[in-house]
Amino acid sequence: MFLLSIILLVGNTIYSSVHRHHKTNGSTNVNMLLLNDSAFAVKTNEDSLNRLDRYIVERYSKLSLFKFNPNTAQENELTLLGLTQKQINTLLNYRSKGGKFTCKDDFRKLYGIRYKQFQILRPYIDLPEKETHNQMSTASTSSYKNNKGQNLTPSPNDDSTKNTLFKFDPNFISEEDMYRLGFYTKQIESFIKMRNEGKKYYVKQDFAALYFVDDKKFKQLEPYITIDLIKLLGHEAYNLNTITADDLAAKIDIPDKDAQKIIEMRTALGGFYSAYQLSDCGIAYNSAQKYAQYLFVAPSFKIKKININDISENDLKAHPLFNAKQAEVVIKYRTEKGRLMHIEDLRSLNRFDKNELKKIERYFSFK
Repeated sequence: MFLLSIILLVGNTIYSSVHRHHKTNGSTNVNMLLLNDSAFAVKTNEDSLNRLDRYIVERYSKLSLFKFNPNTAQENELTLLGLTQKQINTLLNYRSKGGKFTCKDDFRKLYGIRYKQFQILRPYIDLPEKETHNQMSTASTSSYKNNKGQNLTPSPNDDSTKNTLFKFDPNFISEEDMYRLGFYTKQIESFIKMRNEGKKYYVKQDFAALYFVDDKKFKQLEPYITIDLIKLLGHEAYNLNTITADDLAAKIDIPDKDAQKIIEMRTALGGFYSAYQLSDCGIAYNSAQKYAQYLFVAPSFKIKKININDISENDLKAHPLFNAKQAEVVIKYRTEKGRLMHIEDLRSLNRFDKNELKKIERYFSFK
């Protein structure tokens, strides 16, 4: 009986403490959100969070949050809500260009907002959970206007209108403009990282090859992609896998004989994976290096591989990557041992050097 009384007393004390906390100051400390908000609970188990997420949770545990509308919140309010100055500048810049938040998820798309941060702030965003049908219909039939009657950019997640779209070059587009196109923070960070590491976009399809650009998104953006190769490379450049022999001669001043060799090699191989393969075309090395400056191979270009087990002996002998002796040992292997299943099967024949095997692997499949 004594033990039961103690349990009831402790339970009532805890309940009273929590109840009083909810009633004070008209705001809620994020610690209570972590404990009581089942819909948007943020896990605080350190083992389940990366370093940045742990920092965010720790930082917000010291803040008292309140309801806010990202369309009207002032800079000082955004600071109290834990936004960094860069995040605030991005939001204010977006609003100054006519951007509008119509639902909670629009705020998630704001460039620089981390997902953990959005989880914590979401219950306090004074907007509906999803864009209403009325908002979507309005956005699809007219542009937004400010109090001066000027046309403004629609909601960032509105795919039904082209007012959110604009011409851009993926080699130079800013982080903020990527956000305006509807990409998320992690996608933009990945995009900028790849670009900083040297990734270039020569044709529109290179942008479509990004893992976060699906067919629907690319179809929407394709008319607005403009790639300035002169700005990118400092001079005109041409697609090695599509340029004609006449254009090689006329635009790059390549002698007709060398131009024909390039086209013949391209046809025999099924395409080039590098402009520096020109030296494999029977062209003098110095000349090949000179021509390569004005030619590019788009990263999105995919070579159609030949199955090494299906190609005939005559076709194998005629292929530029095999000489007659090499073709014979391949056919002999297939006859005596069966199908070649890996590049290592070719290596075991002791007829190919390291560089030859690398090239063969790009053009042939093994299965």
